[in-house]
Amino acid sequence: MRIAVILLRWAMNFIYFFLKLCPTDKNKVLFLSRQSNTVTEDIDFLSRRLVELKPETNIVIITKRADKGFASMLEYAFVTLKSMYHLATASVCVLDSYWPAVSVLHHKKQLAVIQMWHAMGKIKKSGYQSLGKKFGRSDMIAREMRMHRNYDVVIAGGRAFNPFYCASFDVEPDILYNVGLPRMDKLREGQDEARRQFYETYPGLRGKKIVLYAPTFRKGQTLDPKALVDAFNFDGSQMLVIKRHPNQLLNYDSLSPAITCHRVPTSTVLSVCDCVITDYSAITIEAALLGKPVYFYLFDYEDYLDHNGLNVKLFDEFPDCIFRDPAELVAAVESGEYDMDNYRRFCRKYLPDLNGRATDKIADLIIDCMERDKHDAISEHIARQNQIDGAVDSEDTVCAQSL
Repeated sequence: MRIAVILLRWAMNFIYFFLKLCPTDKNKVLFLSRQSNTVTEDIDFLSRRLVELKPETNIVIITKRADKGFASMLEYAFVTLKSMYHLATASVCVLDSYWPAVSVLHHKKQLAVIQMWHAMGKIKKSGYQSLGKKFGRSDMIAREMRMHRNYDVVIAGGRAFNPFYCASFDVEPDILYNVGLPRMDKLREGQDEARRQFYETYPGLRGKKIVLYAPTFRKGQTLDPKALVDAFNFDGSQMLVIKRHPNQLLNYDSLSPAITCHRVPTSTVLSVCDCVITDYSAITIEAALLGKPVYFYLFDYEDYLDHNGLNVKLFDEFPDCIFRDPAELVAAVESGEYDMDNYRRFCRKYLPDLNGRATDKIADLIIDCMERDKHDAISEHIARQNQIDGAVDSEDTVCAQSL
């Protein structure tokens, strides 16, 4: 197996050698994602903003999940070859997940690679932190395929997560750019539009208490919400909306009378919901941006620690909001009691600087990398953000109107 992986890496670099003979398009920005087969919110917002700021920008977006099955893998191989051509001719590459071709290939020196990881924080372990674990990647394949190599900058969330970004990607802290993700701007600025969209789509939910359940991805498992659905009180005054991870299968037989609101994205439900139930997901950070109370349903806590691992000690951060029993969880949600003082402390610790727009900061960085030496551009943007983080009192970064 190891020899096959090494041969694959060599073959890819052999092909790439000739692709690099093609001229670089200084205005080309390549976006890559394995999160979905459609354009993700972050890539959509950022690419649109880039064109607004620099109309001559040539945007190329490639999205493809690497699903199991021969047909899917064959399609992914074709998409990988396509991405290799654009990597060879682009000025900047932005990815929101692990894309093997980015890490294994020897790129032109002027190509700037920006990792814009899809999660807003590192609550759970990932990447190099979880190698060899059940929910992690194979140690051998990850190392032979140079997982997470070649990044020039990593877009990061709150600074408290920095040690975990470094451990996950095996990078140094001086390439972390703590500005958060583009969809933060939509969450903060688009709440009125999200409410309008939601209630136009689901008018029957107007006036009801909306409880969003959004658990993290569990590799190789099917989400079965039966225990929580059975405990929930569907009395007509409230509704449980279940949003699965894009890569997670859902047992729909256990869903009713809860609903998925599949016609709107999770971010829209987040904007209208009254509270959030999750477990180890970084949606906790997105909820914190909006001041939505978060409850944690940790029915498999010990197993998850063993199969994946956590960076944030949830029992320490949210001592009164952790539940293993669904009936106790539902009772706490219905009571409406919540320790907002502790929540504010969590927000001050883990939210990124909210002065300015994350989308604009990342777009400015990309344009700067297109127009001059990437190392100078990156170091200056990171230094500038570090100065802002040091000068701004962290308490001012909390959404005061929500909390």
